[in-house]
Amino acid sequence: MSAAETSICISVLCIYVLRATPPPRAIGPPAYANEASLEILPSGEIQTKSIGRSTILTCKPKVDDTKLISDMQWLDPQNHVIESLKLAVLPIESTFPGHSKPPMYTELHQDNSLSLFFNSLQEEQAGKYTCKATYANSVYLNKSVTIDTIVAITWDNAPTNQYPILGEDFSIQCKVRARPSPSVDWLYNGELIKTNDHYIIDTYALKIKNVQESDDGIYICRASVLTTGEFRERSIRVEVHVRPTILELNSPVDIIEGENESIQCKAHGKPPPKFTWVKSLTQQDLSNADGFGVDPDTGVLTITNVKREDAGEYECTATNAAGTASTNIRVNVIVKPKIMEFLNTTVVQDKEANIVCKAFGRPPPQITFRKHTSEKPYVKGAQPDDDRIVLTSSQDDIAGETVGTLTIHESLRSNDGLYECIAQNAGGEARRNGHLTIEFPPSFVSMSNQTMWSWDQRPVNISCLAESIPNATIRWTMNKDQKIDNNEMIKQIDNGPFSTLTIVPLDKRYYTTYTCIASNVHGTRENIIELREATRPGEVMQVKMSDITATTIIFDLMPPSTDSDLPVRYIVVQYKEDMQTWTEAQNKTWSVGSLYVIKGLKPQTPYEFRFAAKNKVGMGNWGAFHRETTPGKTFPNEPKIVTSDNEYDVSKYNHQYELSWLDPADNGEPIDMYQIRYCQIKRVSGEWKELENTCETVDVKSRTRHWLKNLYSDTFYKVELTAHNAMGFSKPGLAKFKTARGVDTTVVHHEGPLISSAAIIGIVIAVLFIIIIVIDVICCCAHKTGIIYYICERSRRKPVDEEDAKLGSLYGWRFPLPYCDQKMANVAGVTAIQDSGSGKNTIRLVKHTAIDEKEPLKEEKKITPIIDSGLRRETSVTFDGKRSVSKTGFVGKDSAV
Repeated sequence: MSAAETSICISVLCIYVLRATPPPRAIGPPAYANEASLEILPSGEIQTKSIGRSTILTCKPKVDDTKLISDMQWLDPQNHVIESLKLAVLPIESTFPGHSKPPMYTELHQDNSLSLFFNSLQEEQAGKYTCKATYANSVYLNKSVTIDTIVAITWDNAPTNQYPILGEDFSIQCKVRARPSPSVDWLYNGELIKTNDHYIIDTYALKIKNVQESDDGIYICRASVLTTGEFRERSIRVEVHVRPTILELNSPVDIIEGENESIQCKAHGKPPPKFTWVKSLTQQDLSNADGFGVDPDTGVLTITNVKREDAGEYECTATNAAGTASTNIRVNVIVKPKIMEFLNTTVVQDKEANIVCKAFGRPPPQITFRKHTSEKPYVKGAQPDDDRIVLTSSQDDIAGETVGTLTIHESLRSNDGLYECIAQNAGGEARRNGHLTIEFPPSFVSMSNQTMWSWDQRPVNISCLAESIPNATIRWTMNKDQKIDNNEMIKQIDNGPFSTLTIVPLDKRYYTTYTCIASNVHGTRENIIELREATRPGEVMQVKMSDITATTIIFDLMPPSTDSDLPVRYIVVQYKEDMQTWTEAQNKTWSVGSLYVIKGLKPQTPYEFRFAAKNKVGMGNWGAFHRETTPGKTFPNEPKIVTSDNEYDVSKYNHQYELSWLDPADNGEPIDMYQIRYCQIKRVSGEWKELENTCETVDVKSRTRHWLKNLYSDTFYKVELTAHNAMGFSKPGLAKFKTARGVDTTVVHHEGPLISSAAIIGIVIAVLFIIIIVIDVICCCAHKTGIIYYICERSRRKPVDEEDAKLGSLYGWRFPLPYCDQKMANVAGVTAIQDSGSGKNTIRLVKHTAIDEKEPLKEEKKITPIIDSGLRRETSVTFDGKRSVSKTGFVGKDSAV
């Protein structure tokens, strides 16, 4: 035990000893005994105090000499001495500063008054307190005061948020404590609540029967103490909770094997419920299970990579503060279809074919077939467009297997091909391809060439293609039954299913029929091909002139008749003047069906013409001799205006029209101009009438289009176009057109170039020259290079004479030379060579480039002698733009080196 604790214990024992020792009885009261007394402040025999507050009562002696007061004490209602703060037995930590003080203690002042402190007055501290003292060791004084405590309104059990459950009875708690006892009443929506069928007011609660959602709101618990006038209100928020109700789910739920699936459990409740999922069989919480995920807020159960063992019953539970609700859901795992067997099938033509496909899945899949050449699959049963084809299927629900069969009665070649088996169930579909092969005897349906041609012993290939399954073997015969094995002029290449005969027809024997004989296990077929000798076309028999001008003739002619395999491709004409021979004739070739026209003839000249036809064999004999004399020179033919086939043309624009025409024959003199006359016209009584003072005439140089401008919109015009040559004007070509309505949005069309080619070239050269000058000025200012900089430097440079050379040695003039400038050296290096001898020193500057280092500068600088001696010194200085290299050699005066 510490010294401080020992001291406290001794003091306490002393107090109890003194209390137990009765005071000595006085023989008689002193003379001033009636005057001595004690006074308690504040005054009043009964004092009312509020609990929880700090209170002080001071006992003050009323005597002549307060120093004679001793043994002052305060006694509690149980007559126990109330210790001073120093003597109060407290926990050790309470004796240190900053820790709590005892509930009540005393404190003695210098004037011997004794104060009683209540640190926080409590309800159980109410009662009679007595102050005692001894005066002059003979007079015993005491004074009592009664403390009556008041308890303020206190909410002992009145939560501000309370949650009743829908449909149940609920008591809103509001326990109030006060002294004197309070009275309590309730308000809802500002109205006083009275006990009735819905509300019962208890001492400490408001009971609500059969709680409804309409009971939500703010309730006020109001407490008052009539004797003290204290009044307080407590707002209590009442929120009606609703037990969860799970919405009906569609059960069972189908999920697909191998997929990620989600199942949602929905529930109503207030507050919104939280969700949990368990698997009914194992009662495993799926929130932390592998392959599962649970969203507690939305109730979504996620199953990752669904497996077949995930099938079964699951329980969803929704929970909130009002309760829980659960439901069970059946989950079925759907197994995607898988085709187990789909084999290729082979059948002979006209026999029955069965295509079988087996598939597995849960539930068992539906099977159908589709031919790759068709977009739609076959329907169950006989097909509407071909009752030879029947689709049937059978299912095994336990094993989960389905067998589909496509039966084709009396199979045809068209049934051969690639088929697709399609297996489908709720999980998806599976597809696989299989081939149906229809075997059949050889066929030559693809053969189109039954006649082949040759001439002049040209080799010819005769081919034969036999379609069959299996492939056919081919052999050939000549003249139906003549073998070709020993004929050197006939060679067979390949023997099936494609075979070719190469024939060299030396004479007429080879122009005959050849038989291709194809055989397989299902039969033999023959195909006959004829080889014929091709000839040139016959003579052109019928020719007549259809149009003639001074320089042009157009013919109508009929090509000779030929075999359709050897059509006439070209018509050839030879023509000459009457006095010329055919060796001097001119030739022209036309394609059959084109315009048979000859141009460039001479006016008033007789011509002879002869014609021949040409096919791939060659050109036939000349025939259809014809003689014509061209007329004399005259004005051009009537020009033909290009328009639509309607009565009038319609312009795309409202103020202009593009007139175009074809060049007419000039009839011996070149056309030098066209004249266009256009007038406004108007239909009157079904006839077009020209309006007065509306005509315009335009002369156009030789071209075939012209824009008529400044026209009136929505107006009819008539155009007359005449061609002119030295002989005069042609007959006019006529046309009508109508301008469009509205405003033109097109650009103006120019009749010719806006600027000549020479002017364009001049502008380009000027622009390039300006660009070069600008670049040279930039180089001069920024980099001190270029033509302008060089000219400026040359103008500022002093002439180099002999006096300048005397001012310095070789090293003195080496760098100031303009050729040694860094920028100049970047372009070319300079070599300075000093020759001394014969009493004179000469320095030659030699410029060298990157291409040829021996190229000399155009000018040489001579420097006055530097060293005048009997020896000759040769110094060479080379500067390449980066460094200078000097080489000096001494040679005897009379040396030949």
